[in-house]
Amino acid sequence: MALIKGLKKLLFPLLATGLLFSACTSMGAKTIPMAELEKKYFYNNSKWIEVDGIKVHYIDEGSGPVLVLLHGVCASLHTWDGWAKELKGQYRIIRFDNMGFGLTGPSKNPRYEIDNYIRFLDKFTTVLNLKHFTIVGNSLGGYISWNYALAYPEKVDKMLLIDTVGYNQEVPGLMKLACFPIMRPIVRHIMPRYFLDKAVKEVYGDKTRITPELQARYFELAMREGNKNAWVDIFMVMKAQSKSKTLSLKIKDIAVPTMVMWGGKDEWVPVSQVENWKKDLPSARYAVFDKAGHVGMEEIPVETAREARLFFEGKESGMPK
Repeated sequence: MALIKGLKKLLFPLLATGLLFSACTSMGAKTIPMAELEKKYFYNNSKWIEVDGIKVHYIDEGSGPVLVLLHGVCASLHTWDGWAKELKGQYRIIRFDNMGFGLTGPSKNPRYEIDNYIRFLDKFTTVLNLKHFTIVGNSLGGYISWNYALAYPEKVDKMLLIDTVGYNQEVPGLMKLACFPIMRPIVRHIMPRYFLDKAVKEVYGDKTRITPELQARYFELAMREGNKNAWVDIFMVMKAQSKSKTLSLKIKDIAVPTMVMWGGKDEWVPVSQVENWKKDLPSARYAVFDKAGHVGMEEIPVETAREARLFFEGKESGMPK
């Protein structure tokens, strides 16, 4: 009996500690140390560069014409892994974790309006001594891309937008939750794994392509110190922009050669937005991948990279007429 009581005294605290740690982990109430994140998500060819006082995680690989790839909201440079594999034999591919995301983390100046993202991108390309390049952006990265092309058309050779933000719409559920006044201070510290897993499912058209490793990456990088807090600030800006009457006014002024890709099953930015783009920018090339979701370059990298390459090379589209 004494032995059993002794075991209970030993095991119960351990069990309670394990359950508490598991709960904190699944609730997203913890911060994952940078050393742990770097070990897992800092690739062999990853580099650090200082831009505007921020230590930026980026990858510069391949040779040829320069492609600068901008990921979307809640994502990181890893979303372009498939494209890098497909295109680095013909292009110099530069991708980075933007302010507030991935290993880069939050800006020292916690303001995430579009002008600040444009300024940050220009400083990043200047530090790398990029005189001109083709810019590719997904979602928020697309929004930054087309606004950058308007601000610096002399630097942008071509532009490819993938399920880009551009017109008024309802923001996704994760953003609504984080922006709700009662939830805002909580989400700055706690971001449950359930909601991020749900978000990953929403951005994929074919749910069978989602792996545990993919879901873990999105969640774990959100747990980088400062990212949860930055995400709330970013979501607040995006929610305000989504209802702005001036959001899409300058799209018709885009002068650089442009291609617009979309996933037919996009649950975050509906494919119906393509019609708005066609109306305001009829000179652009368009391609809709019927079975893909919001992150086509990650979900179907071979197909989307193939079509992108044709556009970059000035060749006819490979999509069915």
